[in-house]
This record gives sequence, structure tokens and C-alpha cells, in this order.
Amino acid sequence: MNSFDITASAGDAQSPALIADDSPLLWSALAAASNPRVCVIADNAGRELLPDLVLVDHLLTSGPAAEAVLYVKPSPYYVSDATTTDVLATVDRLRVAPGQEAGRIGRRLWQAMNGGTLMVRTHEFFCAPLPFHDMPADLRAELSGATMTISKGDLNYRRLVGDQLWDATTPFAERVRHFPSPVAALRTLKSDVVVGLDAPVVAGLDTTGEPWRTSGKYGLIQAYAGT
Repeated sequence: MNSFDITASAGDAQSPALIADDSPLLWSALAAASNPRVCVIADNAGRELLPDLVLVDHLLTSGPAAEAVLYVKPSPYYVSDATTTDVLATVDRLRVAPGQEAGRIGRRLWQAMNGGTLMVRTHEFFCAPLPFHDMPADLRAELSGATMTISKGDLNYRRLVGDQLWDATTPFAERVRHFPSPVAALRTLKSDVVVGLDAPVVAGLDTTGEPWRTSGKYGLIQAYAGT
């Protein structure tokens, strides 16, 4: 895990400052696999779904994924939650966007959906008030075939590691070994739940006196590639 300079990063208002970055582990796990299959568990629609789709496009074109599965909710658990309708509408909007690159991404995603390399799926469990530890057998079987599952957003993070006030230095791997595939979390901190941080990072953040766990100013990329 990379070290983190509080003073250098805390003032960046453009994007959350990373306080944990396991992206090398994420990319190396995908690079080591033959025909990797990546599952992405989305969170919100709108401007959050856009970068999720750009990530999926990157994984399928410039990145190592041979197949991607985007999981969304069957209906909004919260008003902003992404559904299949949101995905289709967003891709369709990208296809006709005035920017050339946006249009190319939209057309590639559309082709991937029609060609079977991108699948959009849902499951009623994503609207259940339960941690991922308690996911049903059919969904567990689906995800078990993934080279890597990427969990997006704050709520999915809490469902992944367990929605309790863990010691922030608790190893990420310790909290996610239950997951049926190797897993990565991409998240902006908006709640008190966090694990997998280095002790000096936690100490530095605590000395700022700010509510760093809930301010939305900090983000993390954490990954567990399995044993």
C-alpha cells in the first residue's frame, strides 16, 4: 500500500485524495489471468455511472478484460441507485454525445453489449439490507467465476467489509476473504466504516481534526487477490 502525504493532498478540491492505493495489485491480478472476466458492482446513476462505464470500456479495450459484467439494482434501493434502464440510457446518450471520445466510448459499449463481451445483470439481493457475506448461493456462484469483482461506492464498501466501526488498520483481506472472488473496492469515504489503512496515515488524518471519514474528501482503492 502506498504512503500518503496529508499536507500535499488534503487541499485538492478537484477529486478525493487517495489514502490507500492497491491499484498495482488490481492490475497485476488481471494481467496474470488468461481471458479475465471482470464484474463491476455499480452504485449510483448519473455522473457516477458515467465513469463506471468508462472504466468498463477501458477494461475491455485498453485493459486486460476479455469479458465484463456490470451489476446494477433491479429497482432503486435509494433514489440515485443505478438500474438497467439507467445503463441503457447512459450508453445511448454517450453514443450521440458531441464529444468525439464520448461517442466512441458509447459506440464501443453498445457493440460490447450486443456482442456479448459486456453483460448488464441484476439481482434482488442488491436491494436487500444485508452484507455481502450473506449473499445467496446463486449470486455467489455467478461472482465466483470472476477474475476480479470491483465494488463501487460507499454503501457497497460497507456491505463488503461489514457495516461496523472496525479499527481502521484492520487488514482489508481479513474483512473480505468471505467474498466468492478476488475483490477490489473503489470508494470515496462518506461514512465511518474503513479498514486497511496504514497506521501513520490514520494518525496523520486524526491530527487534522476534520471528520475525514465522512467528509467526502478522501478516497481509496483496495484490492484482495485471494490466497
